[in-house]
Amino acid sequence: ILLMVDQDKKSSGLFLWKSHEKIDLSVFRKFFESFKEKFSIKFKCEPPIIHVVCKTINDAEELLEKGFKSGWKKSGIISLRKNIVLELHGTEKLEFPILKDGKILVEDQFLKLIVEKSNKKLEKGWDKIVSLEKLI
Repeated sequence: ILLMVDQDKKSSGLFLWKSHEKIDLSVFRKFFESFKEKFSIKFKCEPPIIHVVCKTINDAEELLEKGFKSGWKKSGIISLRKNIVLELHGTEKLEFPILKDGKILVEDQFLKLIVEKSNKKLEKGWDKIVSLEKLI
C-alpha cells in the first residue's frame, strides 16, 4: 500500500509513504494533516509479485501450475535467456487519485472503506503466498 506523487514519468522521490502491513485510518489522517505540498497524490494497493529463477523449463512449468492452482492468475515464464525466470503476479490492485493540488478529494467515510478494502486485498495476497508454499 502506498501514497505517491501522481505523474506519468517515473523518477526518484515519487513514493511519499508505503507499508507492507495492514493500515488504519489514523495513518492516513496523520499523513494528510502533515502534508503541506501542492502535489497531486494517488493511492495504490499493489498485488504481490514473486520472481523465481528456475533450473529447468520443466521446473518452471511445474511451479507455474502450482501458482495457478493457488490463485496466481497473471503469471508466466518471462525469460528464457540467461536464466529461466517465472513471474507470479497477483491481481489484488486498487489505484485512484486521492489528493489534487494538496486538497483531499474524498470524504472520511470513503477513506474508511479504502482502508478496509486494502487490508482485505493484502490478506488475500498473503493467503496466496501461504497456499503456494503448501503446494510446494
